Amino acid sequence: MELVLPAKASYVSLARAFLQATARHSGFNGDQAAEMAVALSEAFTNVITHARTQWITIRYAIPPLGITVEVEDDGKGFDTAVLEHPYDPAAESGRGMHLIRSLMDAVECQSSSAGTIVRMTRLKEVPQREGTSWRVVGKPFRTIGHIRQTIDRYRRDLDLMLGEVEPTDGDLDDLAILEQYAAAHDKEGVISDRKLRIKTLEATLEILREEL
Repeated sequence: MELVLPAKASYVSLARAFLQATARHSGFNGDQAAEMAVALSEAFTNVITHARTQWITIRYAIPPLGITVEVEDDGKGFDTAVLEHPYDPAAESGRGMHLIRSLMDAVECQSSSAGTIVRMTRLKEVPQREGTSWRVVGKPFRTIGHIRQTIDRYRRDLDLMLGEVEPTDGDLDDLAILEQYAAAHDKEGVISDRKLRIKTLEATLEILREEL
């Protein structure tokens, strides 16, 4: 199952409610569902705070022994080396990561300038252990088809911002990028960012093709 939500704090509660209902339906108790919802909230909030993106994609998968949640954005990414640092309660950052690790059984992360994916898994009837390690994933989770679609989307964003095409009535992606562009103080910077993301994804696509 997949949800695409605006990267706004007002949508965190919707993502939490959907996850809790899914978890309860798949056999988790109320406390377990609530803990997963907290982990999701932290991942969602990290995107809002750091990624500088319009949308968040959330995927829910229900294998027989648990539930997996992916939180994906197409933001600027971050250096995953920070995930290997011990948690310091006195530090201004890192609390969200610490919570996610303590509430889920397995956590995977992949990040680059093309975006970030955090994949969290909670198993049934397995005791939680404080300080579960992050698994930093070298290869991208995303498929070739998904990357192609994202490149096409970014190319359309450029055309819209440059006035080379007209927005489609009712297309939320078109409206979102035009709203972002209109509000930007550095419009050239927004255009340069889209061009850079296209180049990065095209390079990633070429690497995947060579591997296949």
